[in-house]
Amino acid sequence: MSALAVSAVGVKAIAGSAPTLGTAPTTTGVDATLTANVDALSTVSWTFNSSDGKSQGAYRVQAQNSAGSTTYWDSGWRTGSDVSLAVDMDANGIPADQVIKWVVSTRDTSEIHAPEVSANKTYAWGSPTVTITTLEGVAKPADDQMTITQATDVTLAWSFSDGANTQAQYRVRVVDPDATEFIHFDSGWTTGSGTSIDIPFTFMSGQNYSIRLQAKNNYGLRSS
Repeated sequence: MSALAVSAVGVKAIAGSAPTLGTAPTTTGVDATLTANVDALSTVSWTFNSSDGKSQGAYRVQAQNSAGSTTYWDSGWRTGSDVSLAVDMDANGIPADQVIKWVVSTRDTSEIHAPEVSANKTYAWGSPTVTITTLEGVAKPADDQMTITQATDVTLAWSFSDGANTQAQYRVRVVDPDATEFIHFDSGWTTGSGTSIDIPFTFMSGQNYSIRLQAKNNYGLRSS
């Protein structure tokens, strides 16, 4: 395409050619970590290549099923030259018990896009399950309704199940059972494989409570 630069009145205009944007960059070496790390993080990485010597201007990472027909998570376009992204599999609802297709898109600082590339990674991070077994030493009934007989030193016990995986953390909360779900006590995520806790909270007579329990396995995946 030719162009004509039009200058101010009284100044000679000089014809010229439009500048070329350059050669499209490429993205290679897409990979993702699979090791246990307690935080459910899988770090996706890639290499950005530009024959014009330009830097990466933006990137986008997507997690899809192996066929590429379902997108579980999309980072959206992010400005920057980073060539890796730590993705929280648990928080972002990415299945961690199947093959995940990681799709990486990049563009250079002139906004020329590289061809989209991908890599399939097989995850076997498990699916942890916790079950409350006893409260104050009394077995939990089928209807999940129990009466606390003491105000303090209430011991909650549970079982953890996730194949060969282990419990890495647990969290216990005491909340109101109504719609407000006001939190009276929250242990926060506590590191440990123990399956019981003396709840450091004073239960009030005549008050209804809901005791909530979650655990994380050694990959950082939470139980429901």
